[in-house]
Amino acid sequence: MSSDSTPGPAVLRLRNVSRRFHMLEGPMEVKTALLHPLRFLGRYRHRNPFWAVRDVNLDIAGGEFFSIIGANGSGKSTLLRLMAGLSMPTTGTIEATGRISTLLELGSGFHPQVSGRENAILNGLLIGMTRAEIEALLPRIVAFAGLQEFIDQPMRTYSSGMYVRLGFAIAAHMDPEILLVDEVLAVGDAKFQEKCYDHIASLRERGVTIVMVSHDLAAVERFSTRAALMERGRIVSIGDPRLIIHRHMDRLAQTSNEIRRSIDEAIEANPEEFGRALADAPREIREAFERAVAERTAAEQAPSAGKETRPAPDERGGAGNHP
Repeated sequence: MSSDSTPGPAVLRLRNVSRRFHMLEGPMEVKTALLHPLRFLGRYRHRNPFWAVRDVNLDIAGGEFFSIIGANGSGKSTLLRLMAGLSMPTTGTIEATGRISTLLELGSGFHPQVSGRENAILNGLLIGMTRAEIEALLPRIVAFAGLQEFIDQPMRTYSSGMYVRLGFAIAAHMDPEILLVDEVLAVGDAKFQEKCYDHIASLRERGVTIVMVSHDLAAVERFSTRAALMERGRIVSIGDPRLIIHRHMDRLAQTSNEIRRSIDEAIEANPEEFGRALADAPREIREAFERAVAERTAAEQAPSAGKETRPAPDERGGAGNHP
């Protein structure tokens, strides 16, 4: 993306940033943990560390449109929450220069029992704006979100799309210097998404720094000045968005091939054991394996490229299609 706005000095500086979580050994439902607290505590003493973000060093300049891409679970959203100050790094430091506005999880920061108008005011107060400043912006926020008829209704009556529209309108109009946007725009309709991206582009033209986590690779290529690829909590590549997207797609294809090979080996080694294990697995894992097996089967049944296919002989011993 080209722009007349030249990126300035770094407004976000991350040095050796890591975020660790702890995972229990083996599955345990919340209900089981509450009914058997001693078992829970005993298992909690043997926690396994999980590094959602690991050793990230990054400078984002003022006026940049910086996108972060990667597979699910690679650490993108955790990193964005760290930048926003909603989570603290286990190690390392994050320095931000400027007012940060965020659009992260759907509904975060909203109180469902009060109106959209009051939620907008509360959001502005939390980032240091005065009530007068917020009320002056409210007509623009409401118009952008298209919620004129609903702005004074409790937000518990809003649909997920209405949440997104109001959340984006608030975040984008609160005079941000740094705007952090997660994947939530995927919930809105296509027309509103385009409206949001146009507004984000106009913010960048005015020198606002945008950091976006997204699976929408077309939008990443269209708007970003730089992009980063995350894998297993680490940033493995930073650079031109097109090159980063191509690298990401190559890695996804490689992973898909590795999964297919693993399934082939498991089925061939012990098909009965594979079937039993799959039957006991969580639904999302079963569905993922079923899709992979279906793709494997389709690939086996598909005729080879360039191979001549002939009709099967009929009962008279010749080819079909006799007069």
